Amino acid sequence: MLAMAKLSRSILTVLFSGRHAALGGRSARERAANLARIAAAYSRTELEAEKGIGPARATAVEHWLEGQGSSLRAEQSCSISASVSVEMVAVGNAGSEVQ
Repeated sequence: MLAMAKLSRSILTVLFSGRHAALGGRSARERAANLARIAAAYSRTELEAEKGIGPARATAVEHWLEGQGSSLRAEQSCSISASVSVEMVAVGNAGSEVQ
């Protein structure tokens, strides 16, 4: 519980009830014990999208996680899926020419 003292009550409320809260367990006690796991499941964009969390509070969570030896989840890259789509179209077009 001492580690939680560095995060504001509003941040804790969001993390305990947010989209990734279930990763920490069912009860408030379990979620408190697994708070770093819950916070690390967020990307910066997801965290800022939670009601009550803006850029300043997201930064506070990032700094707190660094102190726990963790970090926010990396953003998913759209360029990978775009390049796969382009390759699939190219393969599909090549296949239609063969027939």
